[in-house]
Amino acid sequence: MELQQLRYFLAVVEEKNITRAARILRISQPALSRQLQRLEDELNGVLFDRTPSGIVLTESGYYLAERAREMVTLADKIVTNLTTEETLHGDLYIGGGETTSMLSVIRAFHEMHQQHPEVTIRIHSGNGQDILDKLDKGILDFGLVIEPFDVKEYHHLQLATADRWGILTRRDHPLGQQTTVDASDLRNAPLIISEQTKDQKQFAEKTGLDFNASRIVGTYNLLFNASLLVKEGLGHALCLDHIINTTGSKLIFVPLLPNVTSNTFLIWKKEAVLSRPAKKLLEWINDQPPIKKWTDS
Repeated sequence: MELQQLRYFLAVVEEKNITRAARILRISQPALSRQLQRLEDELNGVLFDRTPSGIVLTESGYYLAERAREMVTLADKIVTNLTTEETLHGDLYIGGGETTSMLSVIRAFHEMHQQHPEVTIRIHSGNGQDILDKLDKGILDFGLVIEPFDVKEYHHLQLATADRWGILTRRDHPLGQQTTVDASDLRNAPLIISEQTKDQKQFAEKTGLDFNASRIVGTYNLLFNASLLVKEGLGHALCLDHIINTTGSKLIFVPLLPNVTSNTFLIWKKEAVLSRPAKKLLEWINDQPPIKKWTDS
């Protein structure tokens, strides 16, 4: 299996049509079809179902598409970051969940980019497990994770600004009229919680919420879609502040009482050999007042 074959395969996945993909790749349609057939023969499986409406991926095709994207991204990253030793350029791959702590990293990159405009940043949004998976595979240079998280296995920076927890609710709901909410307010209320939060005992202890006894009407990975559920009146989203801009909207953030906060960490693999742009970013981050000095333990 060659990278070029994977690029051909991904082009067909994107276009859902061999003829269009061949035109974009600037090769003939028969040549592309032969490459796809060779790939299927090598993998001893069918990757596409050909239908009148276009190409449809099989289960094996979906699996290969996911892995092929990772492999091509990693290959491109290696080539970009090793093509020159003189001018600092290349790509920085950073992944994280929804947290305003990302702003500290972005500010450091902004200052760095003014001196090194050939460096680009690629941000991947996802939940904690997704970020760790891509970090461990070398696809990401850095990941942002929100506690509780055991950072001992990684180099890490603790970002000094903690994120505050509360609920995202409708302004016209009684809870939206309060300045704070506590466990007693939410005991019988319909809640929408993150997939990560629902299994965290430490969070439950901090808030006094018993998720096993709560009315959980839904879960989410990223907050935007959960905010749509809140707008429709389906429940209240337990979340971090400042993720959804509620200015001039039907929604409002109400903080939890007692005050519950979570720290955010910038992490990277201990055994990783960082690219020159990644090393430079760390230098700029360490010069940022809002961020604490990094540690190995």
